[in-house]
Amino acid sequence: MMPLRLKRTLFLVMLALLLALMAVGTVAAQPSPIHPTFPLLDEDGVNVLVSGKPVSTMRTCGGCHNTDLIEKHGFHSRVGLDELTVPGAAPSGRPWDISNGLFGMWDAILYRYLSPRGDTIIDLGTADWIKTYGQRHAGGGPAVTARTGQPLTALKPDAGNPETATHDAAAGELKAWDWQASGVVENNCFLCHTPHPDNASRIDALQRGQFGWADTATLQSEGIVSRQGDAWVYNPDAFGDDGKLKEEYVKLQSPSSDNCGQCHGKVFVDTESFLSYDDLAKDNWTTLRTGQIFSGQRISDSALNLAHKDQLTRSWDVHAERNLKCTDCHYSINNPAYYQPPAELTPKHLTFEPRRVDIADYLQNPSHDLAHGPQFKAETNTLITQSMRRCESCHDFKSTHTWLPYEDKHSASLSCEACHIPSIHAPAIAQNDWTVVDTTGKGIVSFRGVAGDGDPQNAHNLIEGYRPILFPRYGVDGRARLAPYNLVTSWYWVYGDPARPVRQQDLQKAFLIDGQYKAEIVAAFDDNGDGVLDKAELRIDTEGKQQAVKAQLEVLGLQNPRIDAEVTPYSLSHDVTYGDFAIRDCKTCHSDDSLVSQPMLLASYIPGNVQPHLLKDANMEPAGELVVDEHGALYAVPLTAKESLYLPGHDRVKWIDWLGIVMLLTVFAGVVVHGGLRLYADAHRAHTHHKVATRKLYLYTFYERLWHWLQALAILLLILTGIVVHRPDMFGSVDLGVVVPVHNVLGFLLLFNAFFSLFYFVVGRSIKQFLPE
Repeated sequence: MMPLRLKRTLFLVMLALLLALMAVGTVAAQPSPIHPTFPLLDEDGVNVLVSGKPVSTMRTCGGCHNTDLIEKHGFHSRVGLDELTVPGAAPSGRPWDISNGLFGMWDAILYRYLSPRGDTIIDLGTADWIKTYGQRHAGGGPAVTARTGQPLTALKPDAGNPETATHDAAAGELKAWDWQASGVVENNCFLCHTPHPDNASRIDALQRGQFGWADTATLQSEGIVSRQGDAWVYNPDAFGDDGKLKEEYVKLQSPSSDNCGQCHGKVFVDTESFLSYDDLAKDNWTTLRTGQIFSGQRISDSALNLAHKDQLTRSWDVHAERNLKCTDCHYSINNPAYYQPPAELTPKHLTFEPRRVDIADYLQNPSHDLAHGPQFKAETNTLITQSMRRCESCHDFKSTHTWLPYEDKHSASLSCEACHIPSIHAPAIAQNDWTVVDTTGKGIVSFRGVAGDGDPQNAHNLIEGYRPILFPRYGVDGRARLAPYNLVTSWYWVYGDPARPVRQQDLQKAFLIDGQYKAEIVAAFDDNGDGVLDKAELRIDTEGKQQAVKAQLEVLGLQNPRIDAEVTPYSLSHDVTYGDFAIRDCKTCHSDDSLVSQPMLLASYIPGNVQPHLLKDANMEPAGELVVDEHGALYAVPLTAKESLYLPGHDRVKWIDWLGIVMLLTVFAGVVVHGGLRLYADAHRAHTHHKVATRKLYLYTFYERLWHWLQALAILLLILTGIVVHRPDMFGSVDLGVVVPVHNVLGFLLLFNAFFSLFYFVVGRSIKQFLPE
């Protein structure tokens, strides 16, 4: 027998070794177990160790994979290039948008505009678009191919063409851009398929205009290449004698959630640290606009100053908590593990289609059209929009919602997110004011769900979070269901006809000179006369301020400058929770203070008193109205009538209410009169003065008595339960989930009893007792 002390010692040693191995696994990514070694090739197919040129992913990865298919069948690469149209014809309806993708659709928050050919004033040419939006673009598409379909490198430098022009900030003028010198940004395979891509170096190369080196810069974190001054030098120790990368440097993988988070919202999967204010960075695109954070960490464990933090013991997102990653839902549409052909292509006698793409064929020709939700219907084809897994793809709604009355009715009117994303606990943009700029040349941004001075990076401010607003969202079945949204309201200047947004640089010229406000601006905006513009003064709340800015824009040659405004809806699909953290109380919706009709604060003030218009999302139909309160704040108010919804306990039709009251009073009056007459008749019946032998006789049969009192009891209980259903907020302790089915059973009991009694009285001919003689 082994001594107990020795057993303990061996156990501790094994535990230490296990922890050490786990630590090593978290520090450095392991080489790919199945991917073979390969050379890094330049655009000419020459090994980069020989040429010293940038890595060409199309040549390097194209040795085994169909990179041409990948680039042409991936929305992350094309980003709207294939949907380019004339200004104003894009689905957004803006008169200056030329597509519904990142390339061509204006973003009011970043406030930069991709100029089409023919515009007299150019804001962003293609090169400047890459510098501005390239951090969220995987390369390829418009970073390689011109709008006409020819390679960008085939275009001759021309300062008058948006595709070959760049804005020189120092000179304040357009200059020709040489694509041969800068190179192009090929589809960046390393950005998504390496565990720790150097995204910061990639973005830096893009902003420097070193487009051809951007993909190569992504490999710096792996020790394959390093920057020396303005040049990039390859590490010869990373390559074998055969010119291929050594096995330990081949760390390719399927995309992780961290990879997706580089361009989208905040993804936090680190199990050894806590989510902090540094993680709420401005480059977290989706988080900035919605407050969504994809993390399995408990909210209460974060380092944020959150309201009711001790009660937030749920994770930021239950799917991240259960170790799902982005590609589990947003998978490649021809991935044989997920692919199912459309119903119209599947024989009706098959319940399962066993035929799949061979794994070898898939690895060679992997489609990078990832499964999307219906909000991308205008950006991709219908096949893709119908392929993404929805909640019901994995969850059986009815088996887990047995407590919910009218399951089918609720599932037909509500999206799962309506109840399972009840609140967002991180800040999100609410108001975006580009009618003015601060001394840094940026617009004024106000955040939703942050107390104090509203700065989400200030740890002294309490983060309160917010409740999303519910608007109808169309699913792939064409049915509209209420779903959660954040609404971002933006004000900005436009000019000309057709309208174009005033360029950021022109707005800065109108307000600033050498980083200070112009005297004309100070004179118009300085309400307290102290010569300094504070945050409360830096808003267009008077006609004088508006005219002052307009005059400065007209000096710059802009015709008819005026303020425009829009409300942009952002759909919420993450931050999903479950159990008691989800909405389960019926009175949350079925009451006067219904969640369905809760207004959302859009702006605390309205610049220029210009009412914004609500942009129609690709799959959202606005159903509400904008209301200004007595303090000048702007709210969006959902209207259930416009959504074709009738919520018991919340919605009321006056004439039906009055009719019900009249009918109720009439019934009670009839009962009172009926009973009163019986009592009156009994009191005035002639009585004998001497006792007579009597015996009790039932004038009605047992069934007739049972029918009578059962109807009376059913009617009385229907009235009582109906009042509770109609006004559940008045009966806080009553469970609406119990009252509703009881009310329904009583209704059917009343009808059945009525029809059966009619049959009884007609067939038995006892109905004559109810006929007047």
